[in-house]
Formats: sequence, structure tokens, C-alpha cells
Amino acid sequence: MLTLTKDRALALAMLVMAGIMLAESSNIRPPTSWQPYGSALFPRILLVLICLLSLTILVRSLLTGTPTGGARRRSFGGWLSHNRTVLGLFALFGGYAALLPLVGYLAATLAFLVTSLALLLGIDTRKKWATNLIISGTLVPLVYLVFRFGLNVWLP
Repeated sequence: MLTLTKDRALALAMLVMAGIMLAESSNIRPPTSWQPYGSALFPRILLVLICLLSLTILVRSLLTGTPTGGARRRSFGGWLSHNRTVLGLFALFGGYAALLPLVGYLAATLAFLVTSLALLLGIDTRKKWATNLIISGTLVPLVYLVFRFGLNVWLP
């Protein structure tokens, strides 16, 4: 008998959510005469990618079997300290969503990417800072150029 592990529950939940969003993406306006692909293309690409990755998690969890070790209980403070990176990323994303209409795509996304990579990498050396700044300084304008000139979609 199969048991519902965290990986299986995550994969199933992501498949259901991505499937619903994929079905709802048909409600996005069709492309206009100046949009070659339309606004629904990029969300659909991401949703298909999420579905494929969720299926990968589900298949891997089914192949490895059910873990036999019991989960260790933690206090709320222990849980907070164990998940501080994830909670910090949620807070950063909230700040990004608040800053986006105020300062625009380029500035808000650059600030979000630099701070989130700093949080994830644990910046403690010059090499990590250089990597962070090179990735952020290259990726943000590249995405902007792809959307602006490749897809003819205006970003805020």
C-alpha cells in the first residue's frame, strides 16, 4: 500500500494547481496584431515545466519507496530557525511585489535577485558576491530584452 509522503503530496498538489492554472490560461486575451505570441505563452511554458518537474518528483518518490524513519518533532522556535531561509524568501517576494509598481521592473527585480541570491548562497566571500552580481546584472536585463523586443510585451 502506498503512503502519502511529503514528496508525493507536494507533487500531487503542484500538479493539481498547475493543471488548474493551465486550464485557466485559456482565459488570457488572445494575441493582438502587435503581439506575435500573446500574453499566455510564457505562463504556459512555466506551467508545463512545473508539471514536468512535479511528475519527476512523483515518479522518484514512487521508485524510492516509503521512508521508514519517523519525523522528529520540533518546537515552533526550532521550526522557525530551521525554515528561516524559506520564510526570508517569502518576505523578500512580498517586498518585491510591493516595490514593482513603485520603482519598475528593472530596479525591483535587480534588488530582489541580488538579495535572494545573497540569502540562498550565504554570501561570505568576494567570489560569491561577484557571482551574485554577475548573474543578477546579466539575467535581469536579458529577461527584460526578451520580453520587450522578443515577445513585444511591456514590463512595468
